[in-house]
Amino acid sequence: MANVRLYRENITFLLAHPEAFADRTAPTAAELNGTLVHNITCALNEDGTEFTLGDSDTDDSLTFCSKAGISTPTFYNPTVAMEAFRDANNAATGVFNEAFNLLAFPDVEYIAILRVGKDSDTDFAAGDKIKMVGVKTDFGTDVVASGENIRINQAFLNNDFVNWNYEVAS
Repeated sequence: MANVRLYRENITFLLAHPEAFADRTAPTAAELNGTLVHNITCALNEDGTEFTLGDSDTDDSLTFCSKAGISTPTFYNPTVAMEAFRDANNAATGVFNEAFNLLAFPDVEYIAILRVGKDSDTDFAAGDKIKMVGVKTDFGTDVVASGENIRINQAFLNNDFVNWNYEVAS
């Protein structure tokens, strides 16, 4: 059997409206393929996009019976930032303007979703592993430099929900 390598084409980035899921802790393939979930993978700039889970915050309080140096994880610390290319035609229908409209305005709640292992245009199926983070938009920032394409960067605010390495139900 040949080795299968994970290239850029095997990553999917989605922004979903929270109401897309009956239970956001257990999304189904049908919900992930629904109309309230936006696949903006092809609009995102690789260098300005991040979807990671940092070290958890910890509670280092000790009781008289605790072992020395014990700490208890409390909160996850995800980092989600997306940087999308802008379309020269603001009225065009396409993934660049779709991404801009999702990322440009503050105080909009989404669930950011990452899937690794399948082409971005492949529908979700039972058994897919995804990472989900509740996010809220801040003010989008224009990225403008001489000789580069114009982009918008959105460094999301965390919004109290993490569902990491979830296996999609049917």
